[in-house]
Amino acid sequence: MGTRLAIISDIHANLEALEEVLKHISNQAVDKIVCLGDIVGYNADPSACIALCREHGVFCLLGNHDGAVCGKVSLEYFNETAAVAIKWTRKQLSREDLLFLDQLPRFHQEGKRYLLMHGSLIDPDRYIFFQQDAEKDFGKMQKEYPDVSVGFFGHTHQRRIFTYYLDTVTSGVPESFTLEQGRLYLINPGSVGQPRDNNPMASYMIYDEGRRHVDFYHVMYDVKKAAEKVVKAGLPKTLAERLFRGW
Repeated sequence: MGTRLAIISDIHANLEALEEVLKHISNQAVDKIVCLGDIVGYNADPSACIALCREHGVFCLLGNHDGAVCGKVSLEYFNETAAVAIKWTRKQLSREDLLFLDQLPRFHQEGKRYLLMHGSLIDPDRYIFFQQDAEKDFGKMQKEYPDVSVGFFGHTHQRRIFTYYLDTVTSGVPESFTLEQGRLYLINPGSVGQPRDNNPMASYMIYDEGRRHVDFYHVMYDVKKAAEKVVKAGLPKTLAERLFRGW
């Protein structure tokens, strides 16, 4: 009997979204929660989100925004709005918060069971948007992780399942999905704190290892409150506006 794993990603300092997602997860009988990176950035509660992840024992990866805040990733790789939010975030975090981020891994392999990454196997800051992007990662997966059939990634803020079978990559966005033997999978749970799927609700997923089954969830949260905090903090108003659009 395998682990039931709740997988979240791209919280981006949205406390209202994270709180509601964790409440939802608490009713799902999971054994472990993992975050695929970017606890901070964009929104107004970076320290509180770090604290909540630590309180709930969430296994976290280092995302590119997390890395930029603690000095591991250069700001030259970010657009102006993201860079402004990163600079603001640095001023909000305690030394303990920064140390926590600094010590997070960029990648994790759970034996032969699954891989965890923020962006891509090729580069943790690389996006997997399209089938041709996934094809390159599947190639690396076959070569370097031949015993592992599934990897989980974030970074795009868009839920997605890529499947590799007989040299062909397909993709989809189902609400639930059962993994088949003999195929490889790359799966994105979507974003908790800044969804980009035209749905303002927070997104996450549960992977049931025993059943080899994935369920995606959308969770309602107080978008208005989160957006008002962004404006009140003096962060760019576009960051507040996009929360309502889910993009």
